[in-house]
Amino acid sequence: MPISKISLGTAQLGMEYGIANVDGKPDFSIAINILDYSWKNGINSFDTSPLYGNSEEIIGSFISSRIKRKKNLTIISKLPSVDKKLDFTYNNLYNYIVKKIKKSLNKLKLNCIPIYLLHHAPDIYIKDGLVIKCLNQIKKEGLIKQIGISTYNLKEVKETLKFREIDVIQLPLNIFDQRLIKSGLLKKLNKYGYSIFARSIYLQGLFFLSPEKLPDYLKITKQPLIKLRDLAKEYSIDIAKLAFLYVRDLPEITSLVIGAENINQLANNLKYLDEKPLSSELSKIIIEEFSDQSDKIINPSLWNK
Repeated sequence: MPISKISLGTAQLGMEYGIANVDGKPDFSIAINILDYSWKNGINSFDTSPLYGNSEEIIGSFISSRIKRKKNLTIISKLPSVDKKLDFTYNNLYNYIVKKIKKSLNKLKLNCIPIYLLHHAPDIYIKDGLVIKCLNQIKKEGLIKQIGISTYNLKEVKETLKFREIDVIQLPLNIFDQRLIKSGLLKKLNKYGYSIFARSIYLQGLFFLSPEKLPDYLKITKQPLIKLRDLAKEYSIDIAKLAFLYVRDLPEITSLVIGAENINQLANNLKYLDEKPLSSELSKIIIEEFSDQSDKIINPSLWNK
């Protein structure tokens, strides 16, 4: 069964997440309802991590109580940053990773994780890819089905291309962050057969903030946000819809990882799936106006620095 065009990001279900989050972390019953609504409306892919509060436990409760045919389900979980105090022999690293995977499997109520990502991309450098070698062996043993990596910059994407054992890549991509398009790396990843998951399509909610009410640490984003609002107004299109369609229409993208604090947000995103593509004129303007944003705008880890 193919992966749904939307993958539900579950960070919001297990913790307070996103600068535009107004509802906070939903309670357990609401979180289950969001998962249930997703599943019943064609979303079969759910992105989680041990670092997302108790999201793995919530998904596990949902799976055990609501899903009968697990073969149609794609769960994406992640290996947190490897403990740097570990003695990096193959056996030590292998046992360390297996322990982490089994802990996630127990929470998720699964026997195998369909997609398992490195959450901390620099771990790929440990002893020339020793982590990938371990994951490949674990894949052969059936605890995971596909190996992936969650990347944040072009250097990490380029490094990923060196490892043919990697099946899946998750990366940031949005109207402001067009590095992978401009560099040609998105097309290259697609050419080599990677499944490509685009996250941060709303730039962690930045697109929904008022340019006139930004906190001091986000003042640098004011002018591009004003420009984005003006463009949306000129073409009579909602900003969320504009941001969604821009990424959806990229032919290389397998799935868009999108979180939701409530069912209304999720329903709106699902509606966008059926919308017509953006005009070539509008897509061209987006590339011309926003393709050269600084790292301090497109990289959330730098917003507080």
